[in-house]
Amino acid sequence: MLDAMTTTDEIDNDTWDVVVVGGGAAGLGAAMALGRSRRSVLVVDAGEPRNSPAGHAHNYLGREAVDPRRLLADGRAEVAAYGVELLDDRVTAVTGETDAFVVTTAGGREVRARRVLATGGVVDELPAVPGLAERWGTDVLHCPYCHGWEVRDRAIAVLATSPVAGHHGLLFRQLSDDVVVVVADGVELPGDDVERLAAMGVRFEPGTPRELVVEDDRLVGLRLADGSLLARDAVVVAPRVQVRADFLSPLGLAPEPVEMGGALLGSVLRVDPMTGATAVPGVFAAGNATDVSMTLMASAAHGNRVGAFVNADLAAADAARAVAQRRADFFERPAWEERYSSDKVWSGRVNPVLAAEAATLSPGRALDVGCGEGGDAIWLTQQGWQVTATDFAEAALRRTEQHAADAGVGDLVATRLVDVREWDAGDERWDLVSSQFVHLPDGGMVDVVRRLAAAVAPGGTLLVVGHHPHDLERGLRHGHHMSLHTAESLLPALEADGPDAWEVEACDARPRTQTHPQTGEEMETVDAVLRARRIR
Repeated sequence: MLDAMTTTDEIDNDTWDVVVVGGGAAGLGAAMALGRSRRSVLVVDAGEPRNSPAGHAHNYLGREAVDPRRLLADGRAEVAAYGVELLDDRVTAVTGETDAFVVTTAGGREVRARRVLATGGVVDELPAVPGLAERWGTDVLHCPYCHGWEVRDRAIAVLATSPVAGHHGLLFRQLSDDVVVVVADGVELPGDDVERLAAMGVRFEPGTPRELVVEDDRLVGLRLADGSLLARDAVVVAPRVQVRADFLSPLGLAPEPVEMGGALLGSVLRVDPMTGATAVPGVFAAGNATDVSMTLMASAAHGNRVGAFVNADLAAADAARAVAQRRADFFERPAWEERYSSDKVWSGRVNPVLAAEAATLSPGRALDVGCGEGGDAIWLTQQGWQVTATDFAEAALRRTEQHAADAGVGDLVATRLVDVREWDAGDERWDLVSSQFVHLPDGGMVDVVRRLAAAVAPGGTLLVVGHHPHDLERGLRHGHHMSLHTAESLLPALEADGPDAWEVEACDARPRTQTHPQTGEEMETVDAVLRARRIR
């Protein structure tokens, strides 16, 4: 029934968004959330569901008393409808790191994954009582919620193999008047539990049972330590629920023990209780692998929830990558080469703040940083300046040269290919260093201003103008909101020269009117203006 949905021959080595280890309720629940989010998902399942001995599954809303194998087959078909791939194999190792995990299987496959979600590998370790394991899931039970109704009003034995067995005794006493607690050798039940159970009519038998007695494939009872037969219809035992996760050991992840009342209940993978994230970035876990007490429906729900958080983690990573790409597109040379190779970009007029601030300066040598198409450089030459125009796009420099030649000032403008993020002026100095609307993200302009300041001659002026963050309130992002800055944020670049090196003549947010680039309406924008004169 389960083999019908495998796609063994179709699996390739492409990178999956998520590889889910284990195709039980938790794994398929996660795969559903991820598949419906259009993630590429591979579920690798060893075909050893924990509840396979049971003929029916209970407390699963809408599928009460369903055959567990039917439930998994239906689940496989449902997730496959959303593009989830299923592979019958066993994961033997997970190596690598976030976005570059390598999942190795017993079948010799290696598949890559951005994220890994562990949900399988849970096994029940039963006490070493002969015959117990053979009847597991039939009339040897452990969960009152999963199997209790089916043995109501029957003769039940609770095998106490740890001090917490009193809990089982109380829960099954709700379902039957005939409950006997068989206390294994070396186990001492708390006095309060004994008193409560006795008050509820529960009987006690001492000593580890010799065997489970079965006749004609029907449970007869327990052979007690003294050789007598305790006739019973069902035996309840608390297994140690262990998660087998050796495949995660290359990442440094290992199961941790779980205790209650001093008794060892089993082992789990420790995860964030909200997201299912393990201590290893990019690795998640869900279901009984993280909580020994989860029922089938709870495991499916937990897997679904953790699957949603894995998707959210991937969505955040996708967005971060998109931001990085967008920044690379906006702030790196190829984008500006392309931009300046197409139609006209700027107005060709001088930037207003430069015209206002330079009008009172005595002409000399000027450095125009990020010259674009040459509007500022041409205006400066017309005011008597000898201009060095720089940009990191060759196409911009070609336009500046052509426009300067057309304006008759070509001999007064020298162009240089400069990436100001890495530029060092050396011994060269200018009387005016002007940067008009050069922007870098994440505070990168501070280092740029420090480099520009080093190029200002004593008595010279540094003028840095940029888009102020106030513009965001007006819906203007100017390419990227992370690149906007205030004039005050640039002052640390000058402080590196000492307290007496500069006189700050302007450090403000200066409003002006411009045409909105989308609507064409007149609107107010704000410039961050830093003007400083070098003293020494």
